[in-house]
Amino acid sequence: MPDYTTFVDTYKIIPFVMGVGLIYPNPKTETRRLVGILLVLISVVPFSIMIFIDIYDCWKRRDIINIIRHTTVVGPFLGGIFKMFIMYYKKTPAKGLVDEIDNDYASYNSLPSSYKSIINKSISNNLLYSEKCWAVTVITCVMTFPFMAVTLNIYNFLFKSEPTKHMVHDLIIPFMEPEARFDSPTFEVMFVYMLYACLLYVINFTGYDGFFGLCINHACLKMELYCKAVEDALRAATEMDIHDRIVDVIREQNKLKRYVDLVQATFNIWLGIILIATMIQIGTCMYHITEGYGLDLRYIIFMTGTVIHIYLPCRYSAKLKHMSMETATLIYCSGWETIPSNRIRKTLLFMIARGQIPIEITAFNILIFDMDLFVTILNSSYSMYTLLRS
Repeated sequence: MPDYTTFVDTYKIIPFVMGVGLIYPNPKTETRRLVGILLVLISVVPFSIMIFIDIYDCWKRRDIINIIRHTTVVGPFLGGIFKMFIMYYKKTPAKGLVDEIDNDYASYNSLPSSYKSIINKSISNNLLYSEKCWAVTVITCVMTFPFMAVTLNIYNFLFKSEPTKHMVHDLIIPFMEPEARFDSPTFEVMFVYMLYACLLYVINFTGYDGFFGLCINHACLKMELYCKAVEDALRAATEMDIHDRIVDVIREQNKLKRYVDLVQATFNIWLGIILIATMIQIGTCMYHITEGYGLDLRYIIFMTGTVIHIYLPCRYSAKLKHMSMETATLIYCSGWETIPSNRIRKTLLFMIARGQIPIEITAFNILIFDMDLFVTILNSSYSMYTLLRS
């Protein structure tokens, strides 16, 4: 049994959720995915129409709190549905990312143990943070809504003489009396329907965003490995052997550049959308928490998840940028001074110069994702919050 197999076999959660969420780039299932995406879109249309009608009614009576409450939920929800269309449109570069990871893992089986320790550390990090921790974060943020609704309903029916019912997301149903939404079977049908919406929410955000983290971390792994390969190449017995192994490293540098271009092509639209959306989301959530109908734990958790949601792509992109520049230092410290060949020294000089150019992930191919952008987003969100309060 080989140490490393494929993307699907290595990471169980993200590929499975991507498959269930109709975003896994498998050419054999393109038609089925498209039909499935359209069916999901049709299934969420009633929910979306009801919310937009309620938003319109709130706008007519200038009920800003409920407008924000609705948009806080429906915005990310529709964004999750939009991810299905993005990934179908970007299926070619996304398939290229999966194929590159599969090919790399197949080649890693022939590497020495010193390389495998680096690979194992990277995979363990992915399994813990990009898969498990991210999945727990999404589930916690989303399922808090139905969990609290179920808890309150059970408590009210057990301990109150006149129990009140709580919906997952309180929504006035069009063309019905407001209190009729709590009558049976309307209440039960809407409760199950909203549970279905929560499930879609969890699937879309766990798979797509987790895939981005795995792809970035794999790019960082590729850089670590070829820097290690430079160090080992300079210990070769002959000048010709050193030269050939250095050429192999240059090929890996070129492959990395093409791989990052695939990452950019796959995710640049989504990065631009969440940049704008989370900036608005954080500000409106803060306003709802402070100016709404009392302190709402659900929206505090939801806002925390929103901050994490924009923090992670900024953190991953900053990690990629830092690692790309760190390669220049690692190559410089690889022991070139012991090599008498000017040809090899000049080759290393070009590799160092190339490593000093940072590799950056951008939104809409314009805005650079890094930790400075994350701070800017938080500042802008707070400015929006103060504007709403005024």
